[in-house]
This record gives sequence, structure tokens and C-alpha cells, in this order.
Amino acid sequence: MTLLRPSTATWPENFLAHRAGRDCPMCRNDWQSDDIGWGLLLHRGEVSQSYLWRSGQVRGYAIVIFTARHVAEPTELSDEEAAAFWRDTLTLGRTLEQYYQPVKMNYLLLGNAIPHAHWHLVPRREAAQDPAPGAPVPFTLLDHGRQEEALLQRDATALRRMLEGAA
Repeated sequence: MTLLRPSTATWPENFLAHRAGRDCPMCRNDWQSDDIGWGLLLHRGEVSQSYLWRSGQVRGYAIVIFTARHVAEPTELSDEEAAAFWRDTLTLGRTLEQYYQPVKMNYLLLGNAIPHAHWHLVPRREAAQDPAPGAPVPFTLLDHGRQEEALLQRDATALRRMLEGAA
């Protein structure tokens, strides 16, 4: 049996306070804005909002943030909220699939850095264009770097049009 070695890593500063909803970085966003700094608004759903994310090195990387109230874990959602959150996520996922034509879509619900319910949607490409074909994308590729702003804006405009047509 292999034992895990003790790690020197720790949870982010104020993690437990943020998890409890105190000074949550996601809750501080201006949900009325079309640009929250981290990303460009694509769609206001039933209980969440969808954004095309600026960070990272994967074109089409998007986030669906639960905005009805602060929730850290999906188990904190009512059945109705959970169903609506998933519908909002699938609406964006289908639109990303149609627009980017990925080989595979990844859906990640993590909250290890910011404990507020949000989905990461990551379009995966053919092997020559994908940073980790057949494996999880290293989170550094989603967190480090910036999308090219003009292309991000063009993609956001096209995705908004598609999402308006889907509503």
C-alpha cells in the first residue's frame, strides 16, 4: 500500500469564510454587468449566468456561475435549483459544441480555489490542437495566460446570438 506524503500545500486564504459565503469573490461580481473582468457575459439563465472566460490557453473556455444565492456545494441546492443549474449548463454546453465543434466537452464542478458553485466548460480539440489529448487539461492551462481579446469579443458576440436563438 502506498501512503500519500504530507503536503505543504494549504487551502486558499479565507477559504472557509468564502465557503460559508462571507466575502465570497464570486458573490462580489456585478451580475448586471456584461463584463465582470474575468469574463464576458454570454447568457442569463434560470439560476446562473454564463461567461466566456478571459484566462487560460483554451479557446472557448467558459464558466456557468450559480447566481441565485451563495452556494458552495451542489448538495446545498434544492432539487429545482439543481435541475435549473444543469439546464443552464447544458444550454451553454450545446452552444459551445455547435460553435467550436470540439472532439469532446469537459464539464468540471470544482470549487477548490473559489468555493462557489460554478461549472468550467472546456472544449477539447483534435490531438494536434489540444494541450492534453485523452487526459484532463492541466488547470494551469485554464488559469494562466489570457485569451486574445479581439477573438474573445468576436466569439462572445457569435455565442450570444446563438444563445438568444436557443431561448
